[in-house]
Amino acid sequence: MMTNQPRIIFVCLALVAGNAAFAQGQDGTPGERNLQVMAELLAGLYDNANQNYFDGRLKFPEDERHDRARTEIATVEDDRIGSPLFAYDLYRGRDASPSESELWLLTTDDDPRLVRMKRYTLGDDEATYREGCDVLWRRNAGQFWGINKSDTCAAELQLTTKDLWLTIGQSTLFELARARNFSCYVDIPGVSGGRDEPFDRYPINDMHDQGALQWFESKEGRTFGLTLRNVRWPMNNEVGAFTRNSLVMYLIEKTDDGVKEIGYSWTEPRAERIGMNLKWLLVSCYMVSNRDVQPFFD
Repeated sequence: MMTNQPRIIFVCLALVAGNAAFAQGQDGTPGERNLQVMAELLAGLYDNANQNYFDGRLKFPEDERHDRARTEIATVEDDRIGSPLFAYDLYRGRDASPSESELWLLTTDDDPRLVRMKRYTLGDDEATYREGCDVLWRRNAGQFWGINKSDTCAAELQLTTKDLWLTIGQSTLFELARARNFSCYVDIPGVSGGRDEPFDRYPINDMHDQGALQWFESKEGRTFGLTLRNVRWPMNNEVGAFTRNSLVMYLIEKTDDGVKEIGYSWTEPRAERIGMNLKWLLVSCYMVSNRDVQPFFD
């Protein structure tokens, strides 16, 4: 009996030690978790086409209207700075070059509730840290809210799954909506119903649903423009009614007399495809092609 006792004690101690290892607390901070979520949300293309249009429709004073703006945020790598790291570019109007470019590094903060975003300016061969320009982010109801209150590099940002609202300097707030990428094609004529008729197809790439405009020329020499816009109404367009948001496709034509509207169609705002068939012309836009979509039972 005595010879077996040490072995029994050893086994019991091993079990206790093993259980203790798995029972150790591994709780992180809210800031660490929020950083993970922000790192997934932040990258994307954002555009204020909706804000730009409705500023005019609501007849805001000229000095209160917002120029067209878009922001491109992309994940990048630089071992000298760290990760997650993002390249941020802000474009104003129809400018081909950004009016503002920075690198943004997300890190934790001494305050366990916050995420700190360090900002870097871009030079020819290196990035320079902007001292005193960090943005501190906290999670609010349904959004992340970031702010820097300094006099030299003030910034305020609101990030959701659908939007990035961005204040430049002290006053200019751009309501930028997250864009979804689409591919489109135009058939002339718009053959349908299984008819075997010849047609010409014009592929249109690099479309998105926040006001992208792409022009193409038919073989007859006509110049058409195609736009997709996810319309979010800031007001109602009928007394006593609630106007619902829509994904809208617009078709226009450029002529010697200017630009004229040909037609438009609309569907639910989160739809992944939209089309229009005028018989003499057919337009189809989609996020996933019928050639690539996963077959499903319906």
